[in-house]
Amino acid sequence: MSNRYSLITAKQLIDEVSNSDLYPQFLAQLQKDLNRAGIDYDIKSKTPQDLFSEVAYLLVEKLQNAFNEYLNLLYAVDVSETKIRSLDSEDSADIAEYAAYLILKREWQKVWYRNKG
Repeated sequence: MSNRYSLITAKQLIDEVSNSDLYPQFLAQLQKDLNRAGIDYDIKSKTPQDLFSEVAYLLVEKLQNAFNEYLNLLYAVDVSETKIRSLDSEDSADIAEYAAYLILKREWQKVWYRNKG
């Protein structure tokens, strides 16, 4: 799976979230899982477009400086390490962008199913 594919797919996800009235619940779910993972961080982004970059940046920092917090977040959100490893890159920025996409996708699924299911 290429990084280009994940960024295109991430844009589609961001567009879907942007067009939904569930965005505040989506942010609350993400914040809850950050807290559950032991990450002392408050989301600052006001728009879905900024959120992707913010989460990717946070993940680069965790990959490089607090790997256990990164793993705890994957666990709290319910993202498989195997999916992350399927990315054909060892660059931390690529991994962080792909992980951000998978995390945001999973958080969106949680909120969407809870409200539409």
